[in-house]
Amino acid sequence: MYGMDKKYFTILIGFILSLILFITIVVMGEIQITGTHLIPPEYVGTFVYIVPGPIFTDILLLYGIPIVIFFIYYLIAPYLIVIYIKFHQLFYWLLRRPSKYGLFKMGQEIKAGRLFYRALIVSLFSFSISALIVQMGYGDLFRENYIEVSILSQAEAVFLGTFALCAITIILFFPIWLLEDSGVVSYRVFHEERMPVDIQGVHSIYHHMLLGYAGISTILALVKYIGETLAVIPIGNPAILTPLILIILPFIVTGLLAIPIYLYERLISKNLDRVKSKLAKFNFPEITIPHFEELIQSQSA
Repeated sequence: MYGMDKKYFTILIGFILSLILFITIVVMGEIQITGTHLIPPEYVGTFVYIVPGPIFTDILLLYGIPIVIFFIYYLIAPYLIVIYIKFHQLFYWLLRRPSKYGLFKMGQEIKAGRLFYRALIVSLFSFSISALIVQMGYGDLFRENYIEVSILSQAEAVFLGTFALCAITIILFFPIWLLEDSGVVSYRVFHEERMPVDIQGVHSIYHHMLLGYAGISTILALVKYIGETLAVIPIGNPAILTPLILIILPFIVTGLLAIPIYLYERLISKNLDRVKSKLAKFNFPEITIPHFEELIQSQSA
């Protein structure tokens, strides 16, 4: 990995893990013990049922779709940012808490952990949406020969559905990341109320909604599928691996996002220039927040 920027290290690990998982599925799909495949043969024959073709074409599509989505997003990114800001203004106007807006000067660096965190949130959100779809009775979208009354079949449908949805749901997060990186903030001061100054990135309301739903739903889904599976399947049964792998699945699925996140970072400077050109019409003031120590010194002077 000589010469590779260290910030990509974590998403590279996810990419490698996802490839290892696909290779493992193909290999185990060919192995039989006493005439029984180690994993259901449809994992190799169809993998995600809603995605056309066998696992080999599925792999190309699952890695390729997020890349296509990124380039579509890149073309319309400045317009998306404006839409997100308008919705933010409308939301607080309806709450009768109108905000003022500004541009906070952002740094240029981003840590490897931050990139992984972004990928992980997309994975968790995809997992939670997949579990919701299965609970609504549509597990047959993801799993061939789906048996709705079988908790193991439901867990397998969530497993497969997470891959399919992760390739698509990233479209919700690209504009949120760009909104965060552009430094657009809202601020409100309540001089006559017992409330502190409220200053936050405009991206926060969108990020926290998706993160909150993803976190709670993921925990509930894991408790359900792992707990109910352990209640009906012995520990030594190979079938127990599917619900158990749900624990690490969101980490593995981040590998599908490695390439689009890499492209996002490589083109971030050009994208921010396009966005800031679009934001110029709003005349947002530049906001500089002093260090806390400077505030203390100015107050004591």
